[in-house]
Amino acid sequence: MKKKMVVRGDDIGYTLVNNIGAFEAIENGVVSAADVMLECPGTEDALQRLKAMPWISVGWHSHFWGSPVLAPEEVPTLYDPKTGHFRQDIRMARDVSYEECLKEMYAQMERCYRILGRVPDTAGDFTPDSPFQRAQITVCDDLGIAHNFVTKENRGNTMIYPQEKYKAAGIFTLNGGLAYKDLQTDSISEQEKNYDPYLYYAEDRGKMMEKFEQGFRVVTQSWHPGYVDYYMYQLGDQGPARNRFTVIRTKDVEALTSQRLKQWIRDNEIELVSFTDALYGRNDYQNHLRFTGNPLYMGK
Repeated sequence: MKKKMVVRGDDIGYTLVNNIGAFEAIENGVVSAADVMLECPGTEDALQRLKAMPWISVGWHSHFWGSPVLAPEEVPTLYDPKTGHFRQDIRMARDVSYEECLKEMYAQMERCYRILGRVPDTAGDFTPDSPFQRAQITVCDDLGIAHNFVTKENRGNTMIYPQEKYKAAGIFTLNGGLAYKDLQTDSISEQEKNYDPYLYYAEDRGKMMEKFEQGFRVVTQSWHPGYVDYYMYQLGDQGPARNRFTVIRTKDVEALTSQRLKQWIRDNEIELVSFTDALYGRNDYQNHLRFTGNPLYMGK
């Protein structure tokens, strides 16, 4: 059985400056899936670029760190007038309007379709525990966006399984906490000193090879490649861990474009694929590697 891996780039579309680094990792690195935020300053730029890259699967990265596509007065329960952005607690808040969530989410999808030519291929894992997440499930099911399609371990070491229709794809999400263990500090100097995404693979911190031996066909791990501007550093994500995901984005760009990681992929005979490849038996990403003469092509 071939060993297949999806390398997912998160927070694509955050800002125009972020996109410069993100697309360096896509065009000259090993990123095979791009999760795009549909409400941020760099969204339209990201979607326009991805339209020319059909071998990259596009995900809906629904952080809602930006501002509504709709006028704020149309979605008042989602909006924080003090910041001009969505509410920080939007994902789990009980007083968020389900109907307003639907209106805003469909507006984002219309924006995506207008620029990209299609809605996103994939989304994340949702539970019906809040109006926001219920709206996400509704929109994804209505538009045919794959969601809840991976097997993973939650923080309590409990296995979470995909929807029945996606089990055959055999996709396992590796432990992200192990990838970011060196970021458990607010010291930028410590982050710069210790954080190295390459070691996650070289030391097999996520036990990738074990997952292949257990019968999973595809493994995936997410990173945050990008360059950092003032919006990202001060105005975007306001969560408690935001200081841990600023300068490290540039280190993700370096690692994901590095020859050492590419050599590790070749040495371990791992086939890079997109999520649409993994879910629907396609070969778009490998075909792209083949016809561009990329040495990461694993065919014969």
